[in-house]
Amino acid sequence: MHHHHPTVVSTSDYYRLQALMCTMIGLGTPIADLVRHKLRSAVVMLPTDISPDVVTAGRRVQFTIDSHRSDVRALTWETPAPGVRSKLSLFAPRGLALLGLTAGQSVSYTTATRGTEVIEIHVVSADDTTAAEPQLLREATVVLDRAALRAAAPSGCSQPF
Repeated sequence: MHHHHPTVVSTSDYYRLQALMCTMIGLGTPIADLVRHKLRSAVVMLPTDISPDVVTAGRRVQFTIDSHRSDVRALTWETPAPGVRSKLSLFAPRGLALLGLTAGQSVSYTTATRGTEVIEIHVVSADDTTAAEPQLLREATVVLDRAALRAAAPSGCSQPF
């Protein structure tokens, strides 16, 4: 990655990044390097404290790829589904590259198949489904994510990665 911005992440996104990294320990792939960078530069915050212009799971992002292809997607931790153009999975390099950045920032990253891409973020907004979710449900999700991480993490998997 050429631009080294801090990665502002919610507690839930941070735990998911840690769990993802546990599956990639020792790998030198571009996506493993991207996850490592996100974890090392993470500024972890409660979801309620994160500015609305920060890219997090559940938010809709308008961005440009390599200065000419524009796209709008909602970021999600769901597995990528073929043909679904409205969402961008955080398991994909492009989704991970966007995570934690703000409108006006750009980032370059390397993919295994397309080489280096540069993404510029234009607008970040709440996804309609996330905005309607009650605060108590979001807080419960954080607690459940933390419990799932502890239960699923292989023994010996801890930072540094």
